[in-house]
Amino acid sequence: MPISLAAENSAPNTRPQIGVALSGGGARGFAHIGVLEALEDLNIPIDYIAGTSMGSIIGGLYASGLTTQELRRAVEHEIDWNRALNYTDDRDLLSYREKQTQRRFFQLELGIDNKGLTAPAGFINGQELFMELKRLTRNINIDDFAKLPIPFKTVATDLNTAEPYLLEKGDLALALRASMAVPFAFAPVEIDGHLLADGGIVNNIPVDIARKMGADIVIAIDISAPLETIESTSSFLTVTKQSLNVSLIQNALRSLKKADIVITPEVNEFGVTDFYKGPGLMAKGYEAIMEKVALLKTLALSTEEYVQYTAAKRAKIPDTPATIKPDFIELTGNERTHPALLQGKLEGLKNRELRFEDIKHATKELMTLKEFEQVTYQVTRNSQGKSDLVFNITEKPWGPDYFRLGLNLSTSFDDKTDFLVLLRHEKLNVNRLGAEWVNEVEFGTGFSLFSEFYQPLDYQRHFFVAPYAKLEHRFVDVFEQQQSVAEYDLKGSQLGLDLGINLGNRAMFRSGIVYDQANTDLRLGKIVAESTNGDTQENSLTFQFGYDSLDARVFAKSGMRIDLDGRIYYTGIGSDFNYQKAKLYTRQHFPVHRRATLVSELTIATVFDSDPPEYEGFSIGGFDSLAGYPNGDIGGNHALLFRFGGLFNPPGIPKFGSIDARLVGLFHVGNAWDDYSDIRLADLRYGGLAGMVWETQFGSVLIGVGYTDGGSLRYNLSLGHFF
Repeated sequence: MPISLAAENSAPNTRPQIGVALSGGGARGFAHIGVLEALEDLNIPIDYIAGTSMGSIIGGLYASGLTTQELRRAVEHEIDWNRALNYTDDRDLLSYREKQTQRRFFQLELGIDNKGLTAPAGFINGQELFMELKRLTRNINIDDFAKLPIPFKTVATDLNTAEPYLLEKGDLALALRASMAVPFAFAPVEIDGHLLADGGIVNNIPVDIARKMGADIVIAIDISAPLETIESTSSFLTVTKQSLNVSLIQNALRSLKKADIVITPEVNEFGVTDFYKGPGLMAKGYEAIMEKVALLKTLALSTEEYVQYTAAKRAKIPDTPATIKPDFIELTGNERTHPALLQGKLEGLKNRELRFEDIKHATKELMTLKEFEQVTYQVTRNSQGKSDLVFNITEKPWGPDYFRLGLNLSTSFDDKTDFLVLLRHEKLNVNRLGAEWVNEVEFGTGFSLFSEFYQPLDYQRHFFVAPYAKLEHRFVDVFEQQQSVAEYDLKGSQLGLDLGINLGNRAMFRSGIVYDQANTDLRLGKIVAESTNGDTQENSLTFQFGYDSLDARVFAKSGMRIDLDGRIYYTGIGSDFNYQKAKLYTRQHFPVHRRATLVSELTIATVFDSDPPEYEGFSIGGFDSLAGYPNGDIGGNHALLFRFGGLFNPPGIPKFGSIDARLVGLFHVGNAWDDYSDIRLADLRYGGLAGMVWETQFGSVLIGVGYTDGGSLRYNLSLGHFF
């Protein structure tokens, strides 16, 4: 409800009623925990709490019955802040298909609707943060937050009225999440038809709210960031940020004038994103209170009175069971995904006692369907005492047509640089079985257009059929004695049909037939076989097996990946050639220490015929294989590559903000040969690669140096997907 100007009545009391107003400020809000600890040590009671943004989270959790020790433990040890503020799906819950898509594209996703190109309302959807708040609030959902052990209210901003909006009832976790919906960072939250964002926009220190709740004395805790000094040459982003800060500071100053006591912890050395500096921030909050002991001690209770106050407060903690056994499971908010697909994700919840972890797992399962911005839940009871578990789905407002962008660039600073831009369009839930229409464009070193209609054959998505078409234009090297002797200009068009099976979330097998019309023209070098120049028909039977249990997109600590691809070219289906080719790639990650992971990779590729088209061989070389050679500089009909090394995260490794980084060191051995008879262990070439890798939303960035015997010392730069 909008904030009323009328003050609320408080019951008569022999002592002044004390209210605390906790300001927003991101991670700096952890100082509020130290403030609460100090007030406890001084036997100062708190009768009302009003909070905004991070102040609402700390204040709301404390008001619900959490102790300061529990708050400290949650901040320091229980909440993975990197994950809470950068939500990604649990990789093991993703389908094999989605794992491979995420590996190739940026995390940023755009959409299109009848208004044109659209984007998410925030960089962080808040799913993980909401679930953490659900756990810490113990599913509290009551008709009045005044019934909490400490009466509590929080303020948000109604984006459609530009007015403050008071959150004082309902799902406590959702109210706290709404108050911290920082613009640009978090998507706003809709409650009772109101689109709500961070309360700090209009009331960053809610002194007036605490006063209207009944407080005679209001203690304001101000941890908001001070203004920075900017120059006339500052960028428009800096100017925009400063303008927002000016607005925040002005409304904070107006609030502070209404407070009886103002506490300003010295937290200027901390930033709003310093979520892993909780101990230092809490210490600053504690110190700020203790510096004003002389003023505050007049509000203290005797030890006996404070024990009574604490006992009365603990007696009001809501009784929330650790488990529930729902009589009904409902879904609301879904319009684009067939209910049977959703119910398939919730089968494990029926007819059993559910812990919080079970429900959280179910929300993650629902999020893997890719159509949802956020999934929240609540537990309700009807008049007959039956419990209802309700999942509230917020569909992505920028769907159901989605666009993803990818980029792969690699160079060893010579005359050969590989550059590829990828653009992908997905239309989800084309029919009730969840069909997907996918279109991709690749351009750069080569060019291709690809379109596939991926049709699951059952609601559990075990089986599928996938017709596809592809146009491509690429340049292919031809090798003799491991050296490039020619380059072909290859243009092709393909029509294919695959049948497949998904083996859980980790594996997939698909097989089919493809009709491939190719035109090859010699671009450089000599023609070795006339039959491979001009138009050819290269129809084939195909098979592909994939397995992926890696626990992270880039810096996996454990798991395995297997890719096995094969083609059988056969004149019986109209091909001009009879030969077979296959390629096996495996990678294994082994955790050996919390700061070290061993990595092994093996690639084996072969053509099962001595006379395939000369452009159908394999090439290796570059930072991801034999790092002492340029990209694709060694080739033949048979190739072998083995790499072994590790990813290391020592203390003090250079990072850019929150971007994760690793040192990488890999030993490699391999080569390529024209014929089986040429293969000799003595021909293997040895070397290594050392460098640094950063994981970003745009894939991995590698800077390193490599050497292979017979090659040279080469410096490498890669942007895209090193692992």
